[in-house]
Amino acid sequence: MKILIAHNRYRSAQPSGENAVVDDEARLLAAHGCEVELVQTHSDEIAGWPVRKKAALPIRTVWSSEGRRVVADAIERFGPDVVHVHNTFPLLSPTALRAARTSGAAVVATLHNFRPLCAGATFTRDGKVCTSCLGHGPLQSVAHGCYRGSRLATLPLAAMISVHRLAGTWRNSVDRYVLPSEFARSLYVEAGWAPERLVVKANTAPEPGVVRTGPGHGFVALSRFSHEKGLDTLLDAWRRADIDEPLTLIGAGDLEDELRTRARDLRTVQFTGQLPPREALERLVTARALVVPSRWFEVFPRTVVEAYALGVPVVASRLGSLADVVQDGVTGLHFEPESPDALAASLRRLASADAFTAQLGRQARRRYEDELAPWPTTRRLLAIYGEALAQAASSA
Repeated sequence: MKILIAHNRYRSAQPSGENAVVDDEARLLAAHGCEVELVQTHSDEIAGWPVRKKAALPIRTVWSSEGRRVVADAIERFGPDVVHVHNTFPLLSPTALRAARTSGAAVVATLHNFRPLCAGATFTRDGKVCTSCLGHGPLQSVAHGCYRGSRLATLPLAAMISVHRLAGTWRNSVDRYVLPSEFARSLYVEAGWAPERLVVKANTAPEPGVVRTGPGHGFVALSRFSHEKGLDTLLDAWRRADIDEPLTLIGAGDLEDELRTRARDLRTVQFTGQLPPREALERLVTARALVVPSRWFEVFPRTVVEAYALGVPVVASRLGSLADVVQDGVTGLHFEPESPDALAASLRRLASADAFTAQLGRQARRRYEDELAPWPTTRRLLAIYGEALAQAASSA
């Protein structure tokens, strides 16, 4: 099977789980006998553009003739059976889907976030969950400046949503949409998308080659340092929990100085900065648990899969896909979002129960082996391609 993967890569200075998913899937598909070609645009290129070209970027975000041509040329050259589109923002635009549709190939698109429904892509506003635009169009997002806190920056994204809704791009150009979690799928169904075209395939992570033994020691948060990730809640909970073990925060972001100030008198809190992936996993494999205190709708954090692969359970907000991905009392623990007291109770529970913590880790590893490892997730993706091919053939 010949697979063309189209993706707009995020800036290299900003670690991207989507970039990692694309790279993993391309490698795994090739390992399973597929002939794979990637066509990619790079957001890093924008910084070097002349002013006049940068000024036209909002138009390209809505409807990119160049993005459509890039994908169409790759299709003509490669002749794929399936075109699999990932991120199209900002350089490809959804016209990439239209180019794929007109080629006659089966078209699959992975929805890593909620951008076709929400201009900010995350269903958050002012640091809290907001679903005002769900099923109602993006007008509210412009009024509130939901993308980067700017009405002007939000406008082209809202236009992109509206234009492609009216043009039928979302409705007519794709045979199968891939969602990383059942929760994410449910929001698209609620927005009126055809449920028969929305399928779930979990994210994967490579076999790490090492698995935690015993209950571990200390806790780790591996995250971008931004408000929606809830690390302020974690630090407040850590103060209440009074656990004599380390809490390690791995990552970087706009809130780093604020978080360091908040933790100044917490002697067991360690900040490592951004670490190479292997080094971050070496820290994680020794921990009692990964902590994911998000206050927004995570779609399916790759870090959760990485923790499960290492045999490390996860303490997570009972919110969005985290409520499904983390099984309370089985592969980790839930707590009420933005509740330092509830999070502190979960942390103390694990710190005082070695046998229970070790059991959660074994069960997390088992879920990885059964559902989230490279082989079962790639097998699922190949099955989705088969469905898309059948759909495209029946619609021809």
